[in-house]
Amino acid sequence: MPSKIDDNFEDFVSNWDLFRGRLTIFLGAGASIGAKNKLGEDLPNAYALRNTLWQRFKHDGSTAFDPESLKLMSLEHAAAIIETKTGRTPMSEFLVEHFTCFLPLWQHVALANLGARSIFTTNYDELVELGYKSSSSLPPDIIYDDRQALSGRMPLYKPHGSLTYAHEPVGKGGLVITQFDYFEMISSYRKMISKAMGGFENNCVLLIGYSFSDMDIGAELYSIRQKNRGIPWYTVFPRDDHQVRKMYSNRLFINQINMDFEQFMAKLDHRVNFLPPELKNSRVKRLTAAGRIQ
Repeated sequence: MPSKIDDNFEDFVSNWDLFRGRLTIFLGAGASIGAKNKLGEDLPNAYALRNTLWQRFKHDGSTAFDPESLKLMSLEHAAAIIETKTGRTPMSEFLVEHFTCFLPLWQHVALANLGARSIFTTNYDELVELGYKSSSSLPPDIIYDDRQALSGRMPLYKPHGSLTYAHEPVGKGGLVITQFDYFEMISSYRKMISKAMGGFENNCVLLIGYSFSDMDIGAELYSIRQKNRGIPWYTVFPRDDHQVRKMYSNRLFINQINMDFEQFMAKLDHRVNFLPPELKNSRVKRLTAAGRIQ
């Protein structure tokens, strides 16, 4: 865990009064690290998911499965081949089973109290929704397409779908998993991001566990950032690498904060006190014992 002073974090804290009412948060796969699914397993990353799906639905079992046999095949390409073989339903059922969590992590409960204007996530899991439920906050308005958000509700944009609606069509909550699903959603991404940003020139964007590996969404964020740099953007992930930090600053114009999700939320609360006493990070053991978090 990084312990030295992070200048970008210090800047974020010093600007908290300016930024707190204009936060747009993007969550990537890194924001779900540490969560266990209903089977008691870690949520799979893209590489592990590709291998597990292939072994479960495509590998004939005549020889031991070797992930190296897939070479550089992407998850979405492998999923498209599997869908051709099995149809969509078995794969959707598998994803629901392996991404369903019963409880959120502490950091998702903390997130529900951060006062974000909107949240945008490419994750299938429902940890954000569970975080709002556990913190007794007003549930977010979950949006899968480019419709307007409901008045008075924090919009939660989920362009890759959600487990509750896994069997619905893509764009209506169905899970985006094959390359053809991505093709269908390309035109919707830009509209959804535009609505999530809602006057992006006035927003402070906070990316947590987001790697820009999703080229469609990453490219749109990159384009927006090149056009307007009126307010600092920040990305939170634990990597102490000067070249990485410099790349984000010089090419993406985004300031990296070298912390994981939980550490960032705990340190931010310590500095600006946005959480009620019963939800402080120091109460994690009690919250776990009470069945409110994992």
